[in-house]
Amino acid sequence: MRRLALSLLAIFAIVGLAACGGGATPTPASSSALTPPSAAGSAAAGAACATAAAGATATVNVSIKDFKFSPQPVQAKVGDVVAWKNDDTAPHSATMDAGTCDTDTITTGSSAMLVFTAAGTYTYHCKIHPGQMKDFTVEVK
Repeated sequence: MRRLALSLLAIFAIVGLAACGGGATPTPASSSALTPPSAAGSAAAGAACATAAAGATATVNVSIKDFKFSPQPVQAKVGDVVAWKNDDTAPHSATMDAGTCDTDTITTGSSAMLVFTAAGTYTYHCKIHPGQMKDFTVEVK
């Protein structure tokens, strides 16, 4: 009985650690096209979001703290470089709900930047904590 309990405890510990992101190294976001949601005020299909060029300077800053993105909504202009800085205790991401553009994992103390190349309203979430961190928006004019 004790052996079974220890085995189950070990399995739960492994699954729990895997769900926390495992400290992966941040990688640049995809540069594939993003189709924004079809809600009123959204851009036409084919709008794009991409990883900011190496050495780019952020023109809009978003803080990740206490499992929230701030400001909400993010206000940007076409061509602005939006930087998400993780000031939280856990890894996070900024993933567009369409799933085709994201920052990938942003570790504590790190930042990731995206550039939006078309006007629209983009809804995003944290792919690591989708139940807690969802329904945030970037409004690009």
